Amino acid sequence: MNYGTMGNVQNQPGAMSSRQAQVNAGTDPNQLKEFTTLLDRIRQELVAEQGRVNDYQQCVVLLDLTSQQHLDDTGGRSTASTMLGQILAKCDGVPGLVSLLTSALSLLATFA
Repeated sequence: MNYGTMGNVQNQPGAMSSRQAQVNAGTDPNQLKEFTTLLDRIRQELVAEQGRVNDYQQCVVLLDLTSQQHLDDTGGRSTASTMLGQILAKCDGVPGLVSLLTSALSLLATFA
């Protein structure tokens, strides 16, 4: 399976007896559910480790904004990825948070 985006396609001009199809599947609902679950776990871990997190309040704001992104479009995924990366930078050295944030970023990278 290939990942990425492409615009509408058309068959070779002048082609005869040929077909071409395009299916825009979007993001798998199970992936979205898993991503939301990860964000909830990140939020819980942030609360538990807030004394070890640089700028806890900023991380909460970034996480709230991440959860509001539309992950069905490239812009939303890019914004969510950037914000999770910023949270990750502020949580460096907190193993549980680093693991959850890395998992969320990896899952986000698989969205099409």
